[in-house]
Amino acid sequence: MSGCLYVIKQVLPNLAPSERKVAQFLLANPMQVVSMGVQEVAQNSSSSAAACVRLANRLGYKGFTDLRMALAKEVFSSERPSEQTTTEKITEQTTTGELVHMVVSSTCESLSGIEEVVDAGALEASVEAILGASHVLIAGIGASGIVAYDFQQKLARLGLHAVYTADSDMQIVEACALRSEGVLIAISYSGESSSVLKVAREAKKNGALVIAITRIGGNSLSRQADYTLNVVNSESLFREGATLSRFAQLLVVDLIYTMILARRHTTVSALLKRSWEAVAHVSG
Repeated sequence: MSGCLYVIKQVLPNLAPSERKVAQFLLANPMQVVSMGVQEVAQNSSSSAAACVRLANRLGYKGFTDLRMALAKEVFSSERPSEQTTTEKITEQTTTGELVHMVVSSTCESLSGIEEVVDAGALEASVEAILGASHVLIAGIGASGIVAYDFQQKLARLGLHAVYTADSDMQIVEACALRSEGVLIAISYSGESSSVLKVAREAKKNGALVIAITRIGGNSLSRQADYTLNVVNSESLFREGATLSRFAQLLVVDLIYTMILARRHTTVSALLKRSWEAVAHVSG
């Protein structure tokens, strides 16, 4: 896993107090930590060795030693990941040029962060599960619903049967009928959407596999999922409108789409050509 410090910053707001102390110490003293043992880090961060190990596991490492090795690789690398800049607060005096720069810059930072937070193993497993599923259900509401609709269209063009409805109640109904051979793809930036969580619970009751597309740091949805595809923790949960999170979720969808296209290139290419020609003929 690359971008160790970046990922720590991403999960920091969602950590338990004991883990947060360790994370803050790592961020403030990365070079010193490289030569420290777990007990020494625990003592210097006023936390515990158990908290150090829990933090390492939360970040996707096998233990604290694994985390420390990744940190050493990053600290002494000549190509350290760039810092995520903080977008200035928008005011009535902000010019159009400044707004364009701020939105484009923050979007680019959010999208580039996906490479650091997405788990390649979970992505591979998710693609295999989708390809082997008898039925795919996609759930999401609001801005995540837009992503879900886009995902359903992409899977349909690849010849995969996938269902999405904007009606949150019907999403729950569909989940109740999902079989053990089916897959649910639950999309929620916060990971706390009550209706999406209900869909996930009903799917799990039937033994279906659950894939979550949600922000990094752990939440109720990721705890229910078999595989979690993280997006960057780029926006407040109490935001006026989803912008960066929507772009990030769409990028994860595109990653899955591209991987399926690569895995079944010969078959899928013919389908894409046929569907394009059929739609173009009608439109013409």
